[in-house]
Amino acid sequence: MSTREQIIDAALSVVRTQGVAALTLDEAARLAGISKGGVLYHFKSKEALIQGMVARLAGQCETLQQAHYDRLSPGPNRWARALVETSFDPAGPSTDPAGCALLAAVATNPGLMEPLEDTIDTAFRRLTADSEDPSMALLVALAMDGLWLHRLVNSPVMDETQRLSIREKAMELLGEGRVAAAPAVLAKSAR
Repeated sequence: MSTREQIIDAALSVVRTQGVAALTLDEAARLAGISKGGVLYHFKSKEALIQGMVARLAGQCETLQQAHYDRLSPGPNRWARALVETSFDPAGPSTDPAGCALLAAVATNPGLMEPLEDTIDTAFRRLTADSEDPSMALLVALAMDGLWLHRLVNSPVMDETQRLSIREKAMELLGEGRVAAAPAVLAKSAR
């Protein structure tokens, strides 16, 4: 593993256990077992480190979505179906506390969103390109974003049965019919 990746791992560990407010370059260096100068060589500021963390999490999400896409049957809405599967995958981004904490950092500094802009643009282009009804695919994608936000704030609105019902309904809307009750875990190393 490269030094850069070690630093990102250490920073994610801080965010997962102590929150984004506790993240400092010194703490990332300490946990990575390198000097602060070593961190500064790779990341010129805390903001640059957060951007690196956001890019890592986005890449992991893309990898997981690609894995779901590859295993799904060909046909319309395949990317949207892969998004639904990713949204409900226990190894997916919606269960990672670091993603939630980083969202708070991005909300206070929108410039930190830069690593996600191309990822989001690519995802929405794929969703609409392989859909017979691009509006339906986008509607389901936005519903998955809403589901993630409900998890983020520990919303008491939905229990697990309701969540799985939403998953089933999303897949029905995308033309998949009934789906199994629980998704396969495809990316144990998503974090």
